[in-house]
Amino acid sequence: MRRSASSREERVPESATAEIVLGAASGTVLVLAGVDASLLRHLIDQLEPRANTPRALFSRISRAQTTEAVVHQLVDHLADTALRLWPVWYNDFSFSHCRPDTLGRLAARRIVHRAAAQITDLQTAWAEPAVELALDQRRPRVPRVPAAIEVSQLALAISRYGLVLIVDAEQACRDSNSSAVVHVLEWVAQLTPCAVVALFGSLPPHKPPFDRILYGARVLIVEEEGSAKQTAGDGPTDEVWLSPWLGSPHPLSETEQRLEKALRSDKELALLFDCNQFIETVRGTRPKVDFVWPPGRMIIELDGYSSHGNRAAFMYDRHRDYELTLTGYTVLRLANEEIAQDIGKAIEKIRDIVHLCRSRIN
Repeated sequence: MRRSASSREERVPESATAEIVLGAASGTVLVLAGVDASLLRHLIDQLEPRANTPRALFSRISRAQTTEAVVHQLVDHLADTALRLWPVWYNDFSFSHCRPDTLGRLAARRIVHRAAAQITDLQTAWAEPAVELALDQRRPRVPRVPAAIEVSQLALAISRYGLVLIVDAEQACRDSNSSAVVHVLEWVAQLTPCAVVALFGSLPPHKPPFDRILYGARVLIVEEEGSAKQTAGDGPTDEVWLSPWLGSPHPLSETEQRLEKALRSDKELALLFDCNQFIETVRGTRPKVDFVWPPGRMIIELDGYSSHGNRAAFMYDRHRDYELTLTGYTVLRLANEEIAQDIGKAIEKIRDIVHLCRSRIN
């Protein structure tokens, strides 16, 4: 797609790019050109969230030729994400003590009503049956509910402080009916509490169907501050992803979830590690690490080939390790495949490094 002649390029520091996206106004479609989904995901993942920070949901639209098909994909992505977040919805309302029995369902309804007293747009008529579905580990798609209500209520369940839906619109328009894609992006912005960010490599032509969403479009040139060049284009972009995340295993990362469960089940390692934490280095950087044992100054990083399997990513990882080593941390890197195929071996590697770090402390 060619760039609109009236567009102007903006040089933006990579640290500000995530703020632009998370600051997108609810009820609007913000078109961004010049930044791809994998780079943007990395930048938002590395953002240290403040209190009440909105969340960004990266969603992919593929092979959809009708408006209804596009809507169905997006609602499924929201419902799947909400189910993965369960038993914590609305950021800080936990249903973890509710069991799928009569008393548990009554307790869940009481929590819903407490949440509704604080969250203006929460609809208990949707939330009560939705939490019952989640209690049964079923996708919270409540029957006979209009799609606009489903999207708005699922968005609240994922983040009461705002949800920014990010779509690789250029890829979606190549794979699907572009008119249907643009119509649904407008529909989500107008009828739900979400902001929508549509990503293009370059601005599309100012003609139907794109002309409806190009008001306020921005062309960004992201200026590197240490990581953008190394990660642009490296990460997978075809799955749903939620950012930023802090303080616990990411609900959409099976690898983090599996390792955390194994650590918690090990008597020696159960209480040592925190997950998704920022570390201040002597170089003044604050990288986010997957697992950290602060007293032992030990870090575990999980690597997938899709996001760490090229020369640039390899160099970036080693530079992070260098900064963390200078700061006094021992870094253990484990492949995602090792966690999936032989979690016992991974745990024994972690135990060996823990013993080494303890010997240094003593």
